[in-house]
Amino acid sequence: MNFMLMGEYHNNLDLKGRVVIPSKLRETLGNKVILTRGLDNSLFLYSFKDFETLTEKFNSLSFMEKENRFFTRFMFSGAITLEFDKQGRIIIPDFLKDFAALEKEVVIIGALNRVEIWSNNNWNKFMTNNFKRLSEISENLFNSN
Repeated sequence: MNFMLMGEYHNNLDLKGRVVIPSKLRETLGNKVILTRGLDNSLFLYSFKDFETLTEKFNSLSFMEKENRFFTRFMFSGAITLEFDKQGRIIIPDFLKDFAALEKEVVIIGALNRVEIWSNNNWNKFMTNNFKRLSEISENLFNSN
């Protein structure tokens, strides 16, 4: 991995479903991006290169396994290629706005190799529900025995 996406930004969707992606994130992503359904009721935004890498990983999975087929369908059926306009905006299609329950206020976060787009309500719920577990999670992730 050659770069890292990080930070938390708050922005608004306009009436046409457009949202400005912060310039620090756009610089890392490049102009051609892939937007798709994410986990935990969020959307994932990938650079074109990172989405190609993800595609290679999916291609290595056996389509004979039900879970692999399901997750591949989930990720790729909602994926669309986008380019930023002159103001740094992308248009989020209605089906993805509905999936992530996006309304006016959105939270945009850098998450290492992707950008996640959350509704403000879902982000606050996620943080509230998981914050107490953070110490335990970090111990399990980084504690090598």
